[in-house]
Amino acid sequence: MPDIAYDELTAFEKQADERMQSLSLWKLPHRSVYSTALLGADAAFSGGRFRNHREPDPDKGGTMLARYSYWSPYLRQCTREIGADIADALGVMTPDAHREITQALLYSHFCELMPFVHRKTLAVERTPTGFHLRYPSEAAARFEALDVIASELALTALAKHFKYDPHPLLRMVETWPHIDAADLHSVLRQAYAFHTENVREDAFMSTNAYERVLGFRHDEFISVRAAMMAFASWCLGMANAAEAHAIGIEGKERDRFGNECFEWLAPLLRRDFVHGTIQQLAEVPADRVAEILRYFEEDPFSDGGISGEGYLTPLKSYDGSVLVSPRAMHQMTPERNILYALNKLDRRRFDEFVSAELEPSLLVHAKQLIDRIPGVETRTNVLWRGGEIDLLAFCQATNSAIQIQAKAAIPPNGARMTRQLETNTRTAVRQLQGFERLSTAEKDALVQTGFGVRAHEVRWASGVLSRSAFGSVSAWEAIGDRAAMNLPLLKLVTEELAAEPSADLSTLPDRAAQTLGEIADEGIRRWDEEPLDVFGTTVIIPLLQLDNVAISRRRAIILA
Repeated sequence: MPDIAYDELTAFEKQADERMQSLSLWKLPHRSVYSTALLGADAAFSGGRFRNHREPDPDKGGTMLARYSYWSPYLRQCTREIGADIADALGVMTPDAHREITQALLYSHFCELMPFVHRKTLAVERTPTGFHLRYPSEAAARFEALDVIASELALTALAKHFKYDPHPLLRMVETWPHIDAADLHSVLRQAYAFHTENVREDAFMSTNAYERVLGFRHDEFISVRAAMMAFASWCLGMANAAEAHAIGIEGKERDRFGNECFEWLAPLLRRDFVHGTIQQLAEVPADRVAEILRYFEEDPFSDGGISGEGYLTPLKSYDGSVLVSPRAMHQMTPERNILYALNKLDRRRFDEFVSAELEPSLLVHAKQLIDRIPGVETRTNVLWRGGEIDLLAFCQATNSAIQIQAKAAIPPNGARMTRQLETNTRTAVRQLQGFERLSTAEKDALVQTGFGVRAHEVRWASGVLSRSAFGSVSAWEAIGDRAAMNLPLLKLVTEELAAEPSADLSTLPDRAAQTLGEIADEGIRRWDEEPLDVFGTTVIIPLLQLDNVAISRRRAIILA
């Protein structure tokens, strides 16, 4: 039966693409448009500048940066003029240009939602002024919320916030571009040490795989990433110092420091200075620093860009200069984005080498967590006549076992590539079902062979293990009463089991569901509906309101 509302929305999607393409915004200088966008994101992160303060909303700021990634093909059409300074660059941004910035941001939000519509995760209704998107049932909305929470838990976490020493920053911003090297060294070194110690994430590949596939070591990436984040912290500190100066004075000096604040929120700096500072901080060979930075830097005018689907490169190359987004340097440098960028830069190398490393690495982490449970033994890559079990765990004391299939798709930070996740989840469930259909005697025989023990009527559970989330409604429906786990959830569940006298592995699915449900109840405020004005057409969308502070607190505790 034809879905008329869906067909009409699909037709509107093409019209919206054409409207986005025709915005006069893309005829302006790239620096002007992009810097304006970065300043808009900073207003969310900071709560506003120059006493125009609201409650800071870093999650909104991060979402804005992710949505700017959808602008990449349009920004390539912009011109290359950079202007004399930030004030000159921003001077071309008329009220109409600012309105188009808002339109483009709403379009990006629309782009995020349409894949869910095309996969029938969201139902479409026609309204007098546009369209109404909704989940077809309460269960579907609940599955989506659980998937969002699972994805949020798996993100890279910063254990605490860097505290600036304002004095060297105030001195440097007064005399820039002439600064005391000791002040610069002090700020950068403190920030570097902080970001080295306080970023929490699991490695996606083994140390050997890093060297062999990527051409640099994992510890070198960690050092360079900490140096990038330290550089970003210095830029933001300089912006804060300039703002403090501007607030306390009047006249031309106020204007000078006001512009200086904006300069540091979207600084255009010499490329050799940026790369050299990062290299000196990280103490990593220059050729390896350059290799690492290629995953975080792009020519914004080139067709071979790597930004997209929620990933925004923090460095934009302008001939011998680099336009830096300090906020993106903090937000967009998790390890997963190296792999996302490689998948775009060199798909063959990703398919042949990296994809083969992701699942084994995930299994190594999972095995380490389960091995901490007293009385539980594990085996990986266990063959049976119909296939292979990625991870098999058995507890003789409780006569219980669990089979786990691991799928290691990599979404970019801040965006769930749901189609790939869903495909992987459904594949994992089919593999689990094959073993579930065996007779009790056949399953017992596998335990006896694999663990060298007598086994009779073992009580079984099954689970899907993911790096992040699992997909949309159909994926969760396929999982059913099996365990849906990523590493953070597995860590919580195994810690709970390890504290008990004996571990009943058959209870793991219920424990995982209960744990995720408790975190969701704490982290989800409500579902709202919000109208998006997409080029004059109102699209009403479901909007999940999260308690991001609670989720961040949970994530930091899990990764500690």
